[in-house]
Amino acid sequence: MAKAYSLDLRKKVVEFISQGNKKRKAAKVFNIGENTIHRWLRSLAKGEDLVPKKRTYFETKVSSKTLIEYVNKHPDHTLKEIGAAVGLHYSRVQRRLKKLKIILKKKRHFIKNVTK
Repeated sequence: MAKAYSLDLRKKVVEFISQGNKKRKAAKVFNIGENTIHRWLRSLAKGEDLVPKKRTYFETKVSSKTLIEYVNKHPDHTLKEIGAAVGLHYSRVQRRLKKLKIILKKKRHFIKNVTK
């Protein structure tokens, strides 16, 4: 993940705009996105400060060994079940298994016709 812009840069951009410059020009001068500037100005208008917010989501790291062991013990589990067991989102499980070159193929379950 990319790092947040520093508080110093944020203050410089806001000061640049408050001097009468346009947001588009500020985006080009400071090499940042226009939407970022709009977001900062919107938060200032709400009375919030420019301090970067702490990120609350950190990707859970699970060792490849743990993932391989779980898949070997439970080959019939779905990606969601594997993810719930090891603490990853199912899309992350899918990417990790693909990197490990593990392909899970499910057997088709045929329902026997019981009617005579």
